[in-house]
Amino acid sequence: MNKVLIVEASESDRRLMAGLLVKSGYEPIAVETMEAAKDEMAKLPPGAVIVSAMKFRGGTARELINWQKTEGYGFPVAAIT
Repeated sequence: MNKVLIVEASESDRRLMAGLLVKSGYEPIAVETMEAAKDEMAKLPPGAVIVSAMKFRGGTARELINWQKTEGYGFPVAAIT
């Protein structure tokens, strides 16, 4: 099953996205902060995808993308509004 990391400050939006992904056969991991996103990203397998709000607690999608590049991760990131 493909994993999708959801980074979103809104609990209701995290639940909604996670529910839709589960119904589509994905395994979502939902977090709300930059630190949690970094922790979870380190555990993601190859082929995982990240869906991120433009802004969330402790950071932005751009900061998350820049951080993952400096750490050597190459996950695709979809930033949403």
